[in-house]
Amino acid sequence: MSNLTGIWYFDFRPVSDGDEAWVLRGLGESKDGPRRLRRGPGLSMGQQASCFDAVDNEECAVSSDGSICAWDGRLDNRKDLLLQLFGDSRALGLDSALALRLYQVRGPDGLRDLIGDWSLVIADATSRLILLASDYAGIRPLYYCRTAECLMWSSSLSHLVARTGRNQLDEEYVASFLTKGSAAHRTPYSGVYPVPPGRAVCVSAQGVSTRSFWDLPVDREVRFKNPGCYEEQLRNLFREAVAVRLPSNTPVCAELSGGLDSSSIVCMADSIAQERSGGPRKPTAFTYTHQGSADEKYVKAVERARSLTSVRLDLEEYPFVAPDQPGKAAPAWWGPRFTELRRQFAGMGAGTFLTGQLGDFVMGNVLDDSEQAVDYLREGHWLGAAREAYAWSQSLGIPVYSLLWRALRTAYSPWTASFASNDVDDAPSRYAQVHSLAPRFLKRVSLNQSPPPLERSWREAHPGRRSRFRALSEVLDARTLQAPEALQHISYSHPYAHRPLVEFMFTIPPAEVCRPGEPRRLMRRAFKDFLPPAILRRRSKAAYTHVYRQALVPLATEMLSQPGKIRLVAHGYVDGHSVTERLARFLQGLDCNEMQLRQLLLFEFWLRSREGPVNSSVSSDASTLPDCGNRDQKPELAAQP
Repeated sequence: MSNLTGIWYFDFRPVSDGDEAWVLRGLGESKDGPRRLRRGPGLSMGQQASCFDAVDNEECAVSSDGSICAWDGRLDNRKDLLLQLFGDSRALGLDSALALRLYQVRGPDGLRDLIGDWSLVIADATSRLILLASDYAGIRPLYYCRTAECLMWSSSLSHLVARTGRNQLDEEYVASFLTKGSAAHRTPYSGVYPVPPGRAVCVSAQGVSTRSFWDLPVDREVRFKNPGCYEEQLRNLFREAVAVRLPSNTPVCAELSGGLDSSSIVCMADSIAQERSGGPRKPTAFTYTHQGSADEKYVKAVERARSLTSVRLDLEEYPFVAPDQPGKAAPAWWGPRFTELRRQFAGMGAGTFLTGQLGDFVMGNVLDDSEQAVDYLREGHWLGAAREAYAWSQSLGIPVYSLLWRALRTAYSPWTASFASNDVDDAPSRYAQVHSLAPRFLKRVSLNQSPPPLERSWREAHPGRRSRFRALSEVLDARTLQAPEALQHISYSHPYAHRPLVEFMFTIPPAEVCRPGEPRRLMRRAFKDFLPPAILRRRSKAAYTHVYRQALVPLATEMLSQPGKIRLVAHGYVDGHSVTERLARFLQGLDCNEMQLRQLLLFEFWLRSREGPVNSSVSSDASTLPDCGNRDQKPELAAQP
């Protein structure tokens, strides 16, 4: 991935040598090294192009009026845009120039036509503003901080925080992360924000505004008379999703778990490599192993079918989390594994890593999609709704009346179920809703909560599809598909997040995607010609419960050994008695809402990593991290999104 960094002073003062040196460091260059800076009144910005993206984007684009565009990304519909803008698909031009042209012709809405994984920064010389934007899935990182005097941005969160001195923890982020494991539109640092996916952040001397240039396709529907057309279109879109992510000049790597998603990507990538002479190379697969894994026989089936040998990483050696690797700029899982992948990629010169993320969701790997009964209710077909609900109740072993009641609530009220949840209370555990967050902390966060950001349009979707669009909205806003810190130097990408593929799967009839007892119904039919039979027949899903627990036990043991030095308690974020009780239950294998407890464990050790050795004098009001860079006094935050 490319690096984007810049600073802009609202009063157009000259950019200091110190500021310019910071911009250059963000681009991976020294002051005396080759410069890729663009300057303007009060402005210094640039991009350091990645050698792994397909098109040579060494420099920012500059238009005749002096506007500048810095680009980090892969543009999948480049030929279409060249034809659309210049009438010649063979015309030359930087991706950044195409993006700048679209913006100048159509404004921020023009960015919708950029299909791929990308982030960009546009310095608009006419409107005197800076526009920051990321593609609909937010895969390439971009952060910003607006002060009373200037705007600063960077692809690196740690680089931006070091310059701004914004080390105070954002309590809204903390509360959201500790309860849900993610925080939409926020970073751990107060006043430092991620650019929201599918939205353009426009910053001027007067303030900050945000507008959408892409939204959920809630008003679209695709229907074919011939059912085989769904299979053909899915095959075509999936092939395109993999092909556009395969470089011709560097090795490509891909995850291989033996599940349908990763196996499909590896098989398709290998098929494309065999068909194209002088094109992409045969993929190198990476498989994660652990004791008792059910994946091994399926991995071997793919290896035999495609004549591949996978690189195997033992998850006991590269665990879910380690006390010394809880994330750097932000808390993050799988630090040891990503560090090892980075080392392996460097050794083989690989610049692309494909994952199967989002595949389960997009391809309909759900046991319960009984909301298909809602369509019958909305059309007044009560008997059809009853039959549909009965078919799902038989498949799920759930009483039909509970499914009908849920369908009625969905059809005739704004209520929306969580996607793929049964919402049927079968003697819930008393720990199911326990989170241990301190009441005073939650009250403080609720009182100081910022206005909600611009919401996506999932509420406007057809009632039978609302939960699906709501879940997609939450995934996108949390930027869960963004590249991990250790792999942000390469093209880290997800074929199942290919926008045309996602839009297609979300606008065809849900019954084509899955049926009672038939998850991934369409996918299995469409991919039958290139997937090994063992993979097509696979119904199981690998469970990492033991792997997670094995990695978390040492962390929980260490926390419980010194309960008086738990940072989460010292900061006032969690209740000490509640969290120690749950830690003890976790170590005894008892119910403790382990899913949420994992977030507490990770955040605790991230705090310890950031704050240094445990200090018993830490007060309950402590809420800052040590300055990790520039210690100069910075102006207070003047505006926020």
